[in-house]
Amino acid sequence: MRIKLVGFLAVLATMLVSSTAWASGEGAPASFTLSARGVVSQGVTVKPVLKKPRVIGLVVFRQPKHTEVGTVSLGSFSGRPSIHWNLKVHGKLLTSGSYSISLRVFANGKPTTIPGPRPKKLTISGQHVRVG
Repeated sequence: MRIKLVGFLAVLATMLVSSTAWASGEGAPASFTLSARGVVSQGVTVKPVLKKPRVIGLVVFRQPKHTEVGTVSLGSFSGRPSIHWNLKVHGKLLTSGSYSISLRVFANGKPTTIPGPRPKKLTISGQHVRVG
């Protein structure tokens, strides 16, 4: 009985350690910021913090219903790059409204299941864009 319990605890500890490593988002972007100059035509700047070289992109959701607008692949980066995004998804400029922007690791042109940092809010009103 004691041997079974020790074996069970060893397996349980291994599972916890591996799930903790997965949950910490090893290789995922640690965080990111969005900044805007105020005018839609100038787009926004995406500044991720990456510990490893990764192909990253954005998943854009329209608020308040959280409906997915689409994805934008930004490219392969590492460190703390400054990336310009022209506010286009599938070649079309975002229209007026509120959006949630999620930074994700991409593979084969699609977002992976690796959890990313907290999404950022973006609001477009006419020709003006605001972050936050």
